[in-house]
Formats: sequence, C-alpha cells, structure tokens
Amino acid sequence: MVSAKELYAYLDSIAPFDTALGFDNAGLLIGSGETVSETVYTALDATKDVLLETAAAGAKILITHHPIIFDALKSVPSDSVVYLAVQLGVTVLSAHTNLDIAEGGVNDTLAEALGVQIEQRFPSDCAVFGSLNVPMNCTGLAQHIKNKVPLKGLRYTDSGKTIQKVMIAGGAGGSDVFLAKDCGADAIITGEIKHHQILFSNDSGTAVFDLGHFGSEDLVITKLTARLQKAFPQAVFRQASADTDGVQYLT
Repeated sequence: MVSAKELYAYLDSIAPFDTALGFDNAGLLIGSGETVSETVYTALDATKDVLLETAAAGAKILITHHPIIFDALKSVPSDSVVYLAVQLGVTVLSAHTNLDIAEGGVNDTLAEALGVQIEQRFPSDCAVFGSLNVPMNCTGLAQHIKNKVPLKGLRYTDSGKTIQKVMIAGGAGGSDVFLAKDCGADAIITGEIKHHQILFSNDSGTAVFDLGHFGSEDLVITKLTARLQKAFPQAVFRQASADTDGVQYLT
C-alpha cells in the first residue's frame, strides 16, 4: 500500500512542485492525500480510457504528466474526465512543468535517450542545450531519433549542416526556436511546433525535429514508473496501456 500524500512527497523531492511555471496547475488535483492503493497507474494524460483502465485494475491513484485540471473550472459536465475521475473514486496527481525541467525529467530523459550531453538549462523555457555524443547530418539524426524513441512518425527539416549542438524542448517547445538561434544550436528537437516557427528556423539555419507532443514526452512516464516502483516496493506501479495520442498516421 502507498498513500497519495507519500507519492506527492516523493514527486516533490524529485521535481519540486514550486518550480512549476506560473501558468501551470501541478499537484494533487483530484481526491485526497489520505487515499491509499496497492496499485498505482501512471500516464501522460488522464483520458477516459486511462481512467477506466485504472479503476478496472482496482487502482485508486493515477499519476499523470499533463494536469487533469488545467484552466479554472466553471462547471463539471457529466461527460468530462474530471467528473469520471470523481465518479470512479480515482485520486489524480499531476507533475507537469516541474517534471519538464527537473533533472531526470522530460528533457533530461530525451537527452539521455539521444546521447546528448546537457551543457545549459533554461527552466523558464522548459528547455536544455547540449551536444550530441556523435555529430551527424540531419537525415542521420532523424533516423537516430526514430531508433531511440518509439514514434509513429517524425517531421524534420534538413539544414544541410552537420548537427552537434542541439536545443531540446519536449512537448510544446516550438517557441524555443528563438532561444535555439541565440544559443547557436544546429537543431531544435521538440514535440510541437508552429508553421511560422519552422520558417524562422529555416531562415536561421536551424534544423527542426518534431517528434509529436506525445512522442517527445512518453519516455519520461516509463522512467518515472520505474523510479516510483523502486521507491515504493510495497505497491505495484503500472503504465497505462490505454495512454496513447489517439492519432493515426497514413504512410
């Protein structure tokens, strides 16, 4: 058995909640710290399918990356995930931007998987800057990413340059293209980027690698699940199989 307040304390120790950015809503978002469970589920998102899977397994606690409640609620419709979580009696904790920027968090996990040595951190931008262990061209880096990160697809631009210095900004990190240019990055690796940001990068000579929001962050859930299992051997931690981006790719 493990309690939600014990899990909150552990998450706070590895990714302090007070480091979350001002717009964020991380923490214990539904339920009580007194909730105890023999089984705890983890997921990137608290979707209806994830909540149903959690409850079907008899788990009373779900830990997510993306907050189940982000903006202020003015109502709770009966078809909402918030209503369902309460109805199912599932306590939900969410570690969001605090986990993005933490050592061992989203960006660190992606950097480790890709063989990037972190040289500089930008907490307010949820980004890190560093060097690839092995420099490569854009096509080579795209294939390297596909080999190291489980992705359904990958978008990238080819600057024609050898890539060594990279900016990593998992999730919606497209706005960090300007920071990437200022840092002299050869490429930015992110999970969500807008058209005008790609055009800016093209003009700046910075290659873009877009892994998709889910694809750029999912690795951290696998890592977090293992860390939680080690910290709390008296409970069972499972990564929800229903946790997907729900996107189909036509190839």
